Amino acid sequence: MKTLLVLLAAVAAASAVRISDCDSTATVDFNNIQITGCFKNKRKCFFPKGQDASMSLPFTPHHEVTAVKAKVTAFIGVIPIPFSLPNSDGCVNSSLQCPMPAGQKGVYTSSLPIRKEYPPISLTVRWELLDQNNNKLVCIKFPVQVKN
Repeated sequence: MKTLLVLLAAVAAASAVRISDCDSTATVDFNNIQITGCFKNKRKCFFPKGQDASMSLPFTPHHEVTAVKAKVTAFIGVIPIPFSLPNSDGCVNSSLQCPMPAGQKGVYTSSLPIRKEYPPISLTVRWELLDQNNNKLVCIKFPVQVKN
């Protein structure tokens, strides 16, 4: 029975959307990241065209942060395609209070419009939060399927 439970847990973890770190300097609470269309039983996040993909990203900086800039890049294979966010200022309308003291947890929230003219395609999204010195506070990557 114990072996079966371990096997089931491994299968569940293997079949979940994989959100990976890409050199964050802050501590990212991966267990509590919430992204629209990302489900534990799916390998990719599904972003329907004509809707917004929303994110809630908890993290704790290790140094004082006076400014946060969000940057989103989609990768089709190895080809990077930058996305413009409606609001790239992480200190305005994103649930963060700037300045953020070192060691104080914050939750960044944002949304990314998925335009109707986007093709239905699989890609990887890299979402970065940069501090006042343009250093990576947070960098996560996750697989996405844009769908009709």
